[in-house]
Amino acid sequence: MKKAIGLIFAFLFTMNFLNISHAQDFSLGGYTKIFAHPNLNSPYRFDRLGSRLQLKVQGSTSESVDFFSAVDFNWDLADSSSPQKMRIYPVESYIDIFTDLLDVRIGNQFIFWGTTDWINPTDNINPWNYENISAEIEDYRIPVTAAKFDFYPSDLFSLEFVWLPIFQPNKIPIELPPEMGTFKVKLNNPQMPEKKLSNSEFAIRLDSQLPGVDFSLSYFHGYDKNFSLFSNINFGNVPRIIFTPKYGKVNIFGGDFVTTFDKFALKGEAAYFKTEDKDGKNIFIENNHLKYVLGLDYNFNENASLNLQFIQYIRFNYNKPLEEQARAKYGMPVSETSDKTEESVSAMLKYNAWNYLSLQLISVMNLKGKDFFLLPILNYNLADAVNLYCGATIFSGKEDSPFGRNKKYSRAFVELKYSF
Repeated sequence: MKKAIGLIFAFLFTMNFLNISHAQDFSLGGYTKIFAHPNLNSPYRFDRLGSRLQLKVQGSTSESVDFFSAVDFNWDLADSSSPQKMRIYPVESYIDIFTDLLDVRIGNQFIFWGTTDWINPTDNINPWNYENISAEIEDYRIPVTAAKFDFYPSDLFSLEFVWLPIFQPNKIPIELPPEMGTFKVKLNNPQMPEKKLSNSEFAIRLDSQLPGVDFSLSYFHGYDKNFSLFSNINFGNVPRIIFTPKYGKVNIFGGDFVTTFDKFALKGEAAYFKTEDKDGKNIFIENNHLKYVLGLDYNFNENASLNLQFIQYIRFNYNKPLEEQARAKYGMPVSETSDKTEESVSAMLKYNAWNYLSLQLISVMNLKGKDFFLLPILNYNLADAVNLYCGATIFSGKEDSPFGRNKKYSRAFVELKYSF
């Protein structure tokens, strides 16, 4: 409740600062919806069940200053992570300042980079919420507090600079067995980067065009949004393996391109991740690695399109036998040891059957284990501003495979949404 009151006061202060009574083109909108997300595994409990009200305020105080704010009031009966079923939290809330050569956006925001679909190696600013993938982007992507500067020095290229003073990680469930071999297991709280100015993250991207092709080059300096699980053994009265999630520093060098011809679009995106494990000998930190995506779009007509992609993950200075020995030492499943290279394919089908019905199907499959992820979404426009979303997040594969380990998170979702 204190957090909710604080957010309301912050919202009112911001509106007063912007002198909202004199705002131009001021509008108030948003949406309300009810949702039900039944788990697809026995005993088929609801992962989420409730309703949401989102309020959006936007407008401008002058020709060069705009503002936008969206706040969610979320009521979830099935949320076991908090004793309070009502949560109030900001989604986006920022100020835009426009000049001839520079645009600035300051506040809580989404910043998406990359040209490929669903899997984007250069898209490293906004974290993912892997516990809550559904139809609403604000559910599975997490907004960041940032200052974004867009420079337009010429018609040939533009520069984007992003400063992130507060680190935010991906939201990934951590589940460990109570025992590993003869050892009990203890999980410490995640060890986050210290909140200080010198730990700020930043990113820069050059966006340009050549005849027939758009491309960009990017660089990100900050922290890995996925944790590394460090462990040590305590030989006390009760021998334990103690695991501590930590977030290491990372530098990411990336690029992407897209070119079109007839009904086809060829896309590519790649990023080199330079981690703290420079020589590949620290088994608790991901090695330096390269991830790239090559994709092809085919537009059947204005109502249907298909995207196919090949994805490869390459680890450098990687010693798989050493990794296997270390996992065996700590009683961890050796079968889950990663390979030096990992390949997968993805597909995305979009189809608008009529003006009121659309279908989207996203799928990703790892080639070695044949484990896969499916995300079908059906959007039915019942009336003006009233939409029904139906779909599912489906994980399948062997228990020791990346997607197979997440079978327990497979669920359907039904959401009825009214926008105003």
